[in-house]
Amino acid sequence: MPRERRHVALTVWPIAVVFAVGLVRAWPGVHGAPAYAASAPSSWGWLTIQTTVVVFSLLAYAVGWSRFAPDAESGHPYRSIGCVRLQKVAGGAAWGLLFAHLILQWVMTLQVGPVAISHYELMRGFLSRVPVLGFYVIGLAGVGAYLAQGIAASFRAWGLGTGSETSRWLEAGCTVVSAMLALMAVNVLSNFATGRAYWDVSPPAAEKAHVEATGDTR
Repeated sequence: MPRERRHVALTVWPIAVVFAVGLVRAWPGVHGAPAYAASAPSSWGWLTIQTTVVVFSLLAYAVGWSRFAPDAESGHPYRSIGCVRLQKVAGGAAWGLLFAHLILQWVMTLQVGPVAISHYELMRGFLSRVPVLGFYVIGLAGVGAYLAQGIAASFRAWGLGTGSETSRWLEAGCTVVSAMLALMAVNVLSNFATGRAYWDVSPPAAEKAHVEATGDTR
């Protein structure tokens, strides 16, 4: 495998998968603790698998960057050498967030056991602290920036979007997609921190049916 393709396979794809899985599991939390517990059940087995995946992904990230020597002028498969530097900074912020969140999962599980509803309440209290909230927002910004450039670099590594004009459009499209994912994560974060989500705040189908049948909106 050419070095550019090996680089993106080791440094971009693992973090994309870890972030996407975490977002899918956490998104139903905007409906409240029961929905979160149903979508993100906690267990020692799942925590062990999650830890193993994160640790090996971080090792792959380190190997991918240590063996990567971008072109001194073009920075290929990134758009420029400046983008390579930005990618390293964004990657550090992204992995700082993911690893810190993994540690939080362990702390909560050791404290109350693998009980998802209890984890939900603990995270609400933890994320309502301004310094912690700020750390998560910076980390999510890092994830968004890292994926925007990383996905574009993945296309270029396979020979797609290498022209000057095409490269700019590719970068713009990947930035929009990554920004949407990051904003979805911020929406979940807002729900934990303030009790208010800005998207998808309608209740789940079962709760809707209950409200329609009983008129109870509490």
